[in-house]
Amino acid sequence: MKISSIILLGLFLSGTALLASPERVVKDIYYGPEDGDEYQKQQCRIDLYLPATPEKDFPVLVYFHGGGLTGGRRGGPVPITQQGFGLVSVGYRLSPQVKAPAYLNDAADAVAWVFKNIQNYGGDLKRIFIGGKSAGCYLATMIALDKRYLEKRDIDADQIAGLLATSGQMITHFQIRKEQGISQSRGISDEYSPLYYVRKTPFPIFLQCGDNDFPCRQEENKLFVAMMRKFAKQPEDKIFYQEYPGTHNTFTGNKKVPRDRNAFLLHAAGILPGGLASFIQYLETTSR
Repeated sequence: MKISSIILLGLFLSGTALLASPERVVKDIYYGPEDGDEYQKQQCRIDLYLPATPEKDFPVLVYFHGGGLTGGRRGGPVPITQQGFGLVSVGYRLSPQVKAPAYLNDAADAVAWVFKNIQNYGGDLKRIFIGGKSAGCYLATMIALDKRYLEKRDIDADQIAGLLATSGQMITHFQIRKEQGISQSRGISDEYSPLYYVRKTPFPIFLQCGDNDFPCRQEENKLFVAMMRKFAKQPEDKIFYQEYPGTHNTFTGNKKVPRDRNAFLLHAAGILPGGLASFIQYLETTSR
């Protein structure tokens, strides 16, 4: 990576480059079906955080919150708007009011809404990234890998520009196992498991995890990466895994977590030069 690129990367990741003014905000947009029930119309809402002075056709991150599929609320890395990204913060239905696959259908509806509408706000259809933390990461990973969810909404999952996966469950989510009467000690990987849909993707994937995360969480993520490389033949320059000191609820407080996330998004979106090759160099440099 050239010295000028390193300086530029530092400015971007510190949040001091490009955009000093506040982002534009459009809140509480309903994305669900017209015939949705009262609870669906309450929960299936998104907030848009858009760059204040965007370049034409800015990239977008669709972000799903965590909370074990039973709690949480819309949120996400809003500061990314200061670096040229739009953020779509997604709410979705929760247990016990609904059960699987309602959560996944909501996630697919939200991503489909973005593909069909974000151009009206200045977003670039070719640079729509999806991601989330914990349960939100699980939802994003499932609909990125199991193409059927988006196909039902006339969207090809391979149009996704990249997947940002922060501490997600790669076996069947524990809440869905609970709904099925399956003990938490049984590590099931069925139709509700990202591992069940391992496939080669044209888009890059970046996984982040704590080194003292929930029991087996980092092992699940490492297994997912290994299976993507071994069986799906995912190129090593399109799947990345990083661990950080801390537990499920503390490791994201490490300053390196958002820096690495932003570096991935900015390089993959072409905002920073060199693409994923430069992101690999960045990881090698900052991991020393």
